[in-house]
Amino acid sequence: MAAFGLALSGGGFRATLYHLGVIRYLRDNGTLPLITDISAVSGGSILGAHLVLNWDRYTGDDRAFGEAAAEILRFVQHDVRNHIVRRLPLLFPLRLAAKLTGWHASPFTPNALLERAYRQFLYGDRRLFELPEQPTLHVLSTNVSDGVMAVFNRDGLHIQTRDAGSAASFRHVAGQTASIAKVVSASSAFPGFFPPVEISATDLGVHEGQFPTESFTDGGVYDNLGTRGFSWLVKHCGRTFDRIVVSDAGKPFQILGNAPLGFVAQSIRASDILWDRVWQLERENFGDRNGFLFLPVTQVVDPHDDPHVLHPVVQAEVSSIRTDLDRFSDLEVNALVAHGYEVARSLNRRLGDNALKPVAEGPPWEPLPGRSSVVQRGSQAGGAQHAAGTARTAATNESARIAVLLRRSSQRKVWSTLLDWKDWPTYLYIALAALLFVYLPVRFYKVHRRAEMLTSVIDSIAKGDPDIRIVLDLVESDPFATWRKIEVTEAPAPTPDDFAGLEILSYSRINDLRNAWSGRLGPDSGGRVHFRDRVVLRVTDAARRGRGVVFRNALDIEDVDYRHE
Repeated sequence: MAAFGLALSGGGFRATLYHLGVIRYLRDNGTLPLITDISAVSGGSILGAHLVLNWDRYTGDDRAFGEAAAEILRFVQHDVRNHIVRRLPLLFPLRLAAKLTGWHASPFTPNALLERAYRQFLYGDRRLFELPEQPTLHVLSTNVSDGVMAVFNRDGLHIQTRDAGSAASFRHVAGQTASIAKVVSASSAFPGFFPPVEISATDLGVHEGQFPTESFTDGGVYDNLGTRGFSWLVKHCGRTFDRIVVSDAGKPFQILGNAPLGFVAQSIRASDILWDRVWQLERENFGDRNGFLFLPVTQVVDPHDDPHVLHPVVQAEVSSIRTDLDRFSDLEVNALVAHGYEVARSLNRRLGDNALKPVAEGPPWEPLPGRSSVVQRGSQAGGAQHAAGTARTAATNESARIAVLLRRSSQRKVWSTLLDWKDWPTYLYIALAALLFVYLPVRFYKVHRRAEMLTSVIDSIAKGDPDIRIVLDLVESDPFATWRKIEVTEAPAPTPDDFAGLEILSYSRINDLRNAWSGRLGPDSGGRVHFRDRVVLRVTDAARRGRGVVFRNALDIEDVDYRHE
């Protein structure tokens, strides 16, 4: 039997859906059961692992295939990225607590949340040794520790070595108990958003001395096409393949205008150029030779060759759909799947007599028919080129409308989908936002208004009672700047004074004890106590005329401010 390989490239959920369309066509024309090996990277590994674990359903009848595909569709419409983003602020205090207490912080990372989503929606707690022998799945990742390629399959982990002169350029770690969810998360941990995934000897099911903990990241960093997996199988495993189909959903290189780029934009642009150059070198190295057949998402199938294809303007927009792990709409799902189906059929037509199976005719498969259907619209658009009048105009306008909607899909959707009413952290952030932007400003305003009112009341009272104003000045400024010091002396002899006709209207004393507490009270402590007395007197006219001299000698008939030390 001929050895038939399938490579599933990276590219986020866009790649997952595009590959689903390719696999559906291979199933419809009878080629899918012939596949012996699958090499998968990043977004391709999401579908690849689910494909081999549910091989009987994918190769079964339409109902079984639809049930298996529905699990993938439910996952890509779950909005995995924002599900993780909503929990990131809650992970920081947990990681800090874990570091302070010596616990493992790995359960509180974005990778752990991604692995949990894979386990919940797709793979359960399945392990590497549970992968089937036929077809054999090879999940590619990048070893961050050594900067080399790593391959996970049912035999364990294979890591490339740096010694170019060695005959065995891969070292094998027989870790067959690694979780498939963790392996796929290591293959799809896109740098920047997801930190490298740490895999330990415990994760692989080997002894501590057999494998030190190492870090792994997105396999697309080393090879985003998955072709290196087959190169490893041929050169180091002695395998031979008659044909290898490469489903390439890589992002096309975007041409920019002359707009200036900031520092961050320059770094991103340099990374895009580097990745595009690596993609070009991989295509040049393998190309459509040595049994490699490429199915690029950028291909536009001619409607003259296939009357059921989407309109060319729609196909051109499909290749620009974002590569995020966020929620994909029904229209985006149908467009990607249908386009993958059509590109795979186009390759089947080109092969002619060299094809393994005959061409499967008919409209492309779409998983979510209904209002967001693109197959019927695309078929009308393709056949409309040979029609005339109103039918052609209506079909062209409909294709243009779909193209406009898909063009919006090229933009990253973050803020518009950040909150989800079905996810509990949404209500927590709404409560915090209400606290920060509603309750606290209102509370601050009320406190401010109350402070203004109290200040107004105190100022009003202070105008009627100078002592209150003085007390406020003591708190706000230099307490003794305006106080007059009166020396305390002993009188040479007591003076008999007659205070008849003198009335004390008010008497007040301010005691400032603050400086007294700067040290221990005592004769040598240096602490001082300040007093200020205020006396208001009233003198009758008779007393003023008869004893005015006495009063002037005894006491100044005014406010008396003095300080005792």
